[in-house]
Amino acid sequence: MVKYKSNQVREAISWTLGAEGERAREINLRLRRLYAADRRLGRRPRSHDQAEHHYAFFSDAPPGTGADILFTDYEAFASLAALMLLEHGLPQETVIRLLRRLRPQLENIHKENLTKDLRQLFDEKALLDQAKPGMIAFESTKPVILAFARLTGSSVDEDDHGPSVCVDPNELVRFMRMHSPGTGISVFDFSRLVHELANNLLRANAIKRGRRASLL
Repeated sequence: MVKYKSNQVREAISWTLGAEGERAREINLRLRRLYAADRRLGRRPRSHDQAEHHYAFFSDAPPGTGADILFTDYEAFASLAALMLLEHGLPQETVIRLLRRLRPQLENIHKENLTKDLRQLFDEKALLDQAKPGMIAFESTKPVILAFARLTGSSVDEDDHGPSVCVDPNELVRFMRMHSPGTGISVFDFSRLVHELANNLLRANAIKRGRRASLL
């Protein structure tokens, strides 16, 4: 399994989001804070709380500050997703607990999506054929969707009606129907970003230890 250094992840995310200058530096800072907070929370594999079974951004216990940290494709994607959730108003700890709880499901979907034929995933004719009146339009025939009922910290911890990972528009419709009319539903479609980030990770050059990493 290919793994990437933190500077590659930061650079690839900045490219994916089209971030430069001050915006890229802000992303750099937010990622450092997310990683530090995930490390501080630790994990307890025997806990009844799924959010304590996994780290959000690390495969194993991360090394201390100053040491090289390697990230998988999925962990880089989780970093990107975390930034987007932060920018939509979720608190940092809530974002981390959410991604920890959803990690097994989201990681499998991410891995499977990367194996799909891009011509089929982003076939405009197939997307038009798939569209139906009243349905949300997606960027991919097999989308990677994260849906929330009420974008608040409390909704993240609801076992029955909290966030859902969907890979089919019909799944999203079922999720929406679980809630009473008028409930605010937030939908994040990562379909195209999954593949753009994966490509950008391959382009990003690793910085060797001992060299001063330039700011993004």
